[in-house]
Amino acid sequence: MPDILLLILLVVAILIGYVLGRYSVKRADRHESSPVSKDYFVGLNYLLNEQPDEAIETFIGALDINSDTVDTYLALGSLFCKRGEVERSIRVHQDLLARPSLTTAQSIKVQLALAKDYMTAGLLDRAEAMLTDLIGHSHEFKEEALQLLLKIYEQEKEWQKAIDVAESLRRNQDFSYYKTLAFYYCEQAEGYLNSNDRVSARRYIKSAFGRDKNCVRASLLLGRMEYEEGGYRDAVRALERIAKQDIRYIPLSIPLLERSYNNMPNFKGLGAYLAKCLNEKPGSAVILAMTRLLEADRGEQYAIGFLTEQLCKRPTLSGLNKLIELQQLLGRADKEDSFHLFQELTKKMLALKPVFTCSSCGFTSKEMYWQCPGCREWGTVAPIEGIEGE
Repeated sequence: MPDILLLILLVVAILIGYVLGRYSVKRADRHESSPVSKDYFVGLNYLLNEQPDEAIETFIGALDINSDTVDTYLALGSLFCKRGEVERSIRVHQDLLARPSLTTAQSIKVQLALAKDYMTAGLLDRAEAMLTDLIGHSHEFKEEALQLLLKIYEQEKEWQKAIDVAESLRRNQDFSYYKTLAFYYCEQAEGYLNSNDRVSARRYIKSAFGRDKNCVRASLLLGRMEYEEGGYRDAVRALERIAKQDIRYIPLSIPLLERSYNNMPNFKGLGAYLAKCLNEKPGSAVILAMTRLLEADRGEQYAIGFLTEQLCKRPTLSGLNKLIELQQLLGRADKEDSFHLFQELTKKMLALKPVFTCSSCGFTSKEMYWQCPGCREWGTVAPIEGIEGE
């Protein structure tokens, strides 16, 4: 019902635009008479009979395009698109674009609306061609065209093209693109790293830091590359930098950080780093890493004492699961008793719970996404905190 009412209002706006247009013509030439077309009465009859779609088609067929009605047509097309009627929206905008009476600014606005229709319909090639042509000219809507083109390149994973467009927007003093650019450079770097082109990967990682020195993803990629090349000390340096960049992402660095230290002659530095993290951000990943370190260095009994103390302060399912495991290693929890059942329960609960969440839209997942699949924002997904999370 709200859509029908909105359609009725739009039709009334079309009629008002028509009348205003006719009125302006009459004022220019008082001897010329321009009565309202009979099609308008047919359209009104459709409205009275609650047939808004037929009314819209009738008014569209009868309406002369003028400066008073273009915006109404654009609003109508937008409404069709929101209702999921993309083909009708495309027809409205194509019909508008074919009118020779459009001004240059009006033509650009219609082309932008049509490009959005194509994007919604999945016709990305058509949208890209239209937007590429638009950005080739200087006009007030150029930045909007660039932003739409950027969305297309993100969807197509054309990261180099996305970089070129975002760099153009950055040069227009839009500083909000710095962090986004860092993620684009990381996408390129990861692609090159996966194809073993380490020279190019390192170059793009450097560019990512150039746009955002606190880019956690760039540090993770650099740590991975250094580790794979045997530069364990450099890997540690890159991964430990994350604690200063964004402490929420420390859990992502822990597995590779432990492996890097284990490949070094002296891995005592890991304990000092974890102790520092415990003071600043005592999350589950850090607590478990310290527990593993103490277990290897001082034995299960000492690790149990440490973990029990931490769980009293910050209880987590993953920590509890590890505590039961250590108890079993010491023979304190028989596999047939309630400890075993409790451990199986915590394992199942952990398997069902999401690990990451988006601070922008609330999207949750067991996988880490640098661009949220829900709201398409960059850098908003992070590990979940609390009893059931990090």
